[in-house]
Amino acid sequence: MTSMNSWSDKSSLPPRKRAERRPVPELAAYHWSGAGLRQEGVKDISSTGVYLLTKERWLPGEMISVTLQRKGPPEQISDRRITLKTTAVRWGEDGVALSFVLPNDLDVRLWDSPLKLTSEHTEPEDILREFRVAEALAFLNRICPSAVEEVRHLLREGLSNYRVAAAVEIALRAEEGFVALPESENLRIAPRLLVRILEDGSWAEADWIQQLWAGLLMSSCTVEGRDESNLAFVDLLSQLTHIHVRIFVAACTRTTKFVSGVGRISSRPFACTTEEIMKITGSRDLIRIERDLAHLADLGLLEERVKSRFFMAVDEASITPTPMGLQLYARCRGHRGPSQDFYRGESVGIPVFSKES
Repeated sequence: MTSMNSWSDKSSLPPRKRAERRPVPELAAYHWSGAGLRQEGVKDISSTGVYLLTKERWLPGEMISVTLQRKGPPEQISDRRITLKTTAVRWGEDGVALSFVLPNDLDVRLWDSPLKLTSEHTEPEDILREFRVAEALAFLNRICPSAVEEVRHLLREGLSNYRVAAAVEIALRAEEGFVALPESENLRIAPRLLVRILEDGSWAEADWIQQLWAGLLMSSCTVEGRDESNLAFVDLLSQLTHIHVRIFVAACTRTTKFVSGVGRISSRPFACTTEEIMKITGSRDLIRIERDLAHLADLGLLEERVKSRFFMAVDEASITPTPMGLQLYARCRGHRGPSQDFYRGESVGIPVFSKES
């Protein structure tokens, strides 16, 4: 076992450029110990490591997984925390210094980032955002090396902080889903398509809509990396508000599908009662709901309906998805292949479809 004195002897360590460290009083680190999940204070942090105020004394080189977040109970929302692998470097009287184990393509710039982390006592959210931006950029660079400069400008300077957070969440959710894709390491995306997904998807407010954009990003990747066919679906998804998306998702998941023609997926007619459609949309404004249904039909995502002349309330609302609507939903769930493969079985939470001529 290495002694504390020999480990702390800085003269035995190879010289290296030291990244600037700053105190972040409200930042905390969670890690697992024999007693369970523990929260430790953070004395200071840099782009390369963090110093924890802890009684733990890990061995030099020992791997520790830490989750950084604002002090308080463990965060359940993904964009309010970041989990990083670290190795123990040295001990101090009040804690342990840890070095981040980061991929070579992860460019973290805490204090010289255009995100402008300039205050002496930086907010934890600023720290987490920079790490998440760096992680997203590393992933996007792997799937589209030719767009690296344009994407970096977009996430570091081109979008507002609010839109950056949404674009980063889309990228990181897509990265999580990538592990299940065949040949994921070889998949690439066309530059124009990637930029459009990040730009248009960055307006998405709700996390469940961001998940649809992440699925569209996943289904946009091919081995060749030149297919831009999903641009049409980007155009469609970008024209949907959260109420449109609620109706659209309900239509695609609740209806019974069947194969019509040569591999064409269609849906049997489906209608909701007035109460059901209000529950789906979260709105009791029937005039607005009528307009939203008409908008989805105009886009070709729902079958044409008999339109009310004066927007009067009706007992039933038809929300039958079109084949194009079903294809869009499959792409937004990350599915690239034939739509019938996506809609077959219970794995996506819908009935098994039947075969019709």
